[in-house]
Amino acid sequence: MKQFAKSLLATAGLVAVLWSPAHADDPQKFSTEDSATKFCKAGNVVWFNPDSKIYFAPGAQFYGKTKNGGYTCKATAEKSGYTATKGN
Repeated sequence: MKQFAKSLLATAGLVAVLWSPAHADDPQKFSTEDSATKFCKAGNVVWFNPDSKIYFAPGAQFYGKTKNGGYTCKATAEKSGYTATKGN
């Protein structure tokens, strides 16, 4: 009986892990704007900040300037749960 209970508990745990929604990971990170542009195409590159889950378009105050973050494609940032900055 104990073995059955252990098996049932293990199976329930596995189902819970597989059934739970996946959390968005950080988007693909490029170290330079040029490398991101080659992959994403011009006009689609943004700077993302993983600490705030915000991305910045070129010309924004913090574009390329936050301590953590990197260049990525706008669509990838949005798919990963990042939102556009509301200000500069």
